[in-house]
Amino acid sequence: MSPDPSDSSSTDLPVLTQVVGTPAPEDLPTLTEVVTPPPPAAHTLSEEEIQQLLRLLESRLEVVFTQKLSLHLERLQRLAVKQAVNEFRAALPELLHEILNTPPKPRP
Repeated sequence: MSPDPSDSSSTDLPVLTQVVGTPAPEDLPTLTEVVTPPPPAAHTLSEEEIQQLLRLLESRLEVVFTQKLSLHLERLQRLAVKQAVNEFRAALPELLHEILNTPPKPRP
């Protein structure tokens, strides 16, 4: 449904009737010009900054690896203890049987 031109509520927009102010300088781009932004200036790091960043990276990697390895080590330790307990439980009846059936050795 298109607006009715005789309806004043749809035409309450201001109308530009004159240009006020000084003319724009000639060096401003017009709408038809494509202006490319200048390339960003390359920031070069000093040797000291590079070394500081390398130390920071190294310490961060060390923290991450230590955390990951600690988690894996803890998991493996629990697994090893569980396996050792299970092996001991499996061997315990036979060990007890051997001890009970072996005559005591005389003490010197």
